[in-house]
Amino acid sequence: MTIALTSLAGSPVAGPEPTLARAAARLKSGSIREAEELAAGLVVRNPGYGPAWRLLGQVHARKAALADALHCYERALECDPREPLTALEYARLLLRLGRRREALAVAEGLERQNPLSAAAQDGLGTLLTFADEPRRALPWFERAAAQDPANPAFLYNLATAQRMVGDLEAAERSLDAVIAARPADFAAYHTRADLRTQTRERNHVAQMLPLLASVAESPGRTPLYFALAKELEDLGEYRRSFEFLRQGCDLVRGRVSYDVGTDVATMVKLIETHTAARLGEGPRGFDSEEPIFIVGLPRTGTTLVDRIISAHSQVYSAGELSEFASVLVDEVHRLGPAPTSKQQFAERALQAEPRKLAKAYLAATRPRTGRTPRFTDKQPLNFLYAGLIHRALPKAATVALERDPMDACYAMYKTLFTSVYPFSYDLTDLGRYYAAWQKLLRHWEATVGERWLTVRYEELVTNPEPVIRRILSHCGLGWEDRCLAFHEQTAAVTTASAVQVRRPIYTASVGAWRRYASELQPLMQALVASGIPRSDD
Repeated sequence: MTIALTSLAGSPVAGPEPTLARAAARLKSGSIREAEELAAGLVVRNPGYGPAWRLLGQVHARKAALADALHCYERALECDPREPLTALEYARLLLRLGRRREALAVAEGLERQNPLSAAAQDGLGTLLTFADEPRRALPWFERAAAQDPANPAFLYNLATAQRMVGDLEAAERSLDAVIAARPADFAAYHTRADLRTQTRERNHVAQMLPLLASVAESPGRTPLYFALAKELEDLGEYRRSFEFLRQGCDLVRGRVSYDVGTDVATMVKLIETHTAARLGEGPRGFDSEEPIFIVGLPRTGTTLVDRIISAHSQVYSAGELSEFASVLVDEVHRLGPAPTSKQQFAERALQAEPRKLAKAYLAATRPRTGRTPRFTDKQPLNFLYAGLIHRALPKAATVALERDPMDACYAMYKTLFTSVYPFSYDLTDLGRYYAAWQKLLRHWEATVGERWLTVRYEELVTNPEPVIRRILSHCGLGWEDRCLAFHEQTAAVTTASAVQVRRPIYTASVGAWRRYASELQPLMQALVASGIPRSDD
């Protein structure tokens, strides 16, 4: 606690709290420069005042000056080593920097620190979820909700963890409670809609329609459109479903500054520069068979294959790791000035030393990996780095998923992603992106060779056992019956497929796009214009 001092004249000198409050208010209102000036002045005058360092860290994080933010949080923790909310923000910043091991070390320290406030327990659960540890997160969310049962934010986070670990009925009860307490929590409606197949007897359409009409101008209403689209599709009302979906996608796309041409050009650049000859130049990589890479566009079966492979007794599912991209970015930046474009990054990345990349990648995945002989990395965007991955880890297996273009693109279009895949909200963008991705896929097949296996989603779900045997053989794994019963696993799932992969293999989504053949014509036209044969031929 800061104690006010008294000047020689006898008038009190104010402590730092009022200035801190003003700085926090400026930051909240978006006045970043004013907040920074106030916070910076505070730490100069009060270098031992932890809250000022924490606020300055928040300012730098908002500006994406992450090294400066990290320094400020470290100073804040020197002042207040046992302040849990500061530690949580510091750990989230470490995650943002790709330093997962250090973030988890902070989490472990907090787990031993008692008592924690409800807010700190919820924050710890959130940190563990971001670190892909939802099963560890669940009890912290439960404690936060028990300590403050009227807080809908705590209940929503609890529901999210319950969904990830497969307790779908409990998740629905938690979301019902969130909506009862906070009827305008649109994300809760969307998450709840996805928990099960809605029926005529049991759905939420009548609840959502008047709500949507009453919030027609609300900027946060987008999840409600996706929720209505999902439930109406379950009910077989396809035309109405697609109309809500289109409106939701248009809202998202309208808020995003994105040019699909940049991503298409990047994939063309990869094909031109990441050739077998260029990738074969220089020193060899690291001969480890430990990682198994699963790549593909989202919603094409990557999570399904991950669950199948990780059901094997020798394999651990590490989820969607960002570690390869992270260590590659670090190495590219070390080699010279930061690239000014994605295409320049693709060219510069060829200078990265493969063995160094491989060892840095494996080290970055610890201690999560290393407890079993093999682990899966199912980061879909690793398809951009597939050539570099093969050069760095030439004995690692890659399994790529390919799905019917119309089904794949429709599945992405109807998914509300979180801050990724901006191409997925416009049908023409989707067609152009898919076509460029497929050309890159064919390039990697030819370049990587025998360590690459492409699996057709439709073949996997219609004839699973021989395809699963082929996948396991490609990965150097013997047959285990449990891989066919992958849906019986209890491991948490953090992706958009968290509900679907808990069911046995099903074929209901094959050809689902045909219900919307008329509405999806712009997608079909974009695909055909880019050289992809028509799906209905």
